[in-house]
Amino acid sequence: MAVRAGVVICALLAAWPAQADDNLPEEAAAAWKKHEVDLLYMGFTTRYSCAGLKSKVKLLLKHLGARPDVKIVERGCEFGYPHVADLTRLRQHVADFPRLKLEFYAPELPEAGTRNVGEPVLGVWKPVVIKRNSPRGLEMGDCELVEIFRDRVLPKFLTRNVEGDVNCIPHQLVGNRIDLRFEILTGLQPVDTVQAQTR
Repeated sequence: MAVRAGVVICALLAAWPAQADDNLPEEAAAAWKKHEVDLLYMGFTTRYSCAGLKSKVKLLLKHLGARPDVKIVERGCEFGYPHVADLTRLRQHVADFPRLKLEFYAPELPEAGTRNVGEPVLGVWKPVVIKRNSPRGLEMGDCELVEIFRDRVLPKFLTRNVEGDVNCIPHQLVGNRIDLRFEILTGLQPVDTVQAQTR
């Protein structure tokens, strides 16, 4: 399986047109790697509904270039709602410390001779900025969430040239700073493959 994946990766790069412009993103033979993260939100400035927290985290994962088939399971919201009819109210419930279970795929660069290599993909380095309204919908009130995301989720991605920082002051918005800049390895997929993964 590993040999076959390696052959596919080499063929993928060979078929990809060469880039003459040095300013274009660098490319690399990569493979998708599955990650699972338990994310516990313990912020004090902003409280989220279960659905709201899930939406913000999915927004950040998409911004980083995670594969579209992201799975997020809400935890800490199901207690006290034994009937299916209550699910709408459940999603709007604001939990003190909601927890999410994340399952997503991000590109990795397999070392030579590595076995059990994931599905091959063309890896492309791209610049990413995380700050207010980047991605659209991110606000200063999300500072503590971004801080937790930076520590628990961002290390699962391959990054380089990381600059900036996140500085959050509990219980207030003034003085908070969200300013992360880096390059991240993303997977370039055909349009039909992306559509299949989002169904």
